[in-house]
Amino acid sequence: MAGPARRAAGAGSRKAGKQAAGAAASGVGPLQGFLGYNVRRAQLAVSRDFQRSVAQGKIRPVVFSILVLAEAHPGIAQVDLARQLALDKASVVALIDRLEAGGLVERRRSTQDRRRQGLFLTEAGQSRLQGLKEEVARHERRFVERYSPAELALLVELLQRLYE
Repeated sequence: MAGPARRAAGAGSRKAGKQAAGAAASGVGPLQGFLGYNVRRAQLAVSRDFQRSVAQGKIRPVVFSILVLAEAHPGIAQVDLARQLALDKASVVALIDRLEAGGLVERRRSTQDRRRQGLFLTEAGQSRLQGLKEEVARHERRFVERYSPAELALLVELLQRLYE
C-alpha cells in the first residue's frame, strides 16, 4: 500500500484507536459489554427523544400507553391497565385521575360487576390521541429506520424476552 491509500487506512485505524481510547478513558469501556447498561442507554435515547418530540414534553410515554389501551379496549379495568403496563395499581389510579381531570378519559361503573370501573376515552381524549399518534409515529420512525424489517422484528423479539 502506498501514498493516499496507506494514509487513508492509517487514518481509519487511528480513528478507531482514538474511539477505543476515548471509551476506556471515560470509564465506559467495561460497561459496554453489560446488557443492562446497553438497554438503559437505548431506553434513555428513546425516552429523551419522546420528551423532545411528543406533545412538547407534556405527555409521558405511560400516559400515551394508557390512552392507546383505552382506545383499543373500551371499558378496560384499571387493574388490567396496571397489569399490561407493569405498574402498581396506585400509580395507575393517580395517572387516570389526572387524565380524567383533564377531560381525556372517564370512568364508568361496570354493568356486570359493580365493583369494577371501566376506562373510556372522551371525545376530547380521542381527538388528542389521534394527534399524539402522529407525533409518536414520527418519533418511532427516527429509531425504526435504523433497522431493516427483519432486524427490527428480531430486536423486538429479543427485548420482549427480557420481560416475558
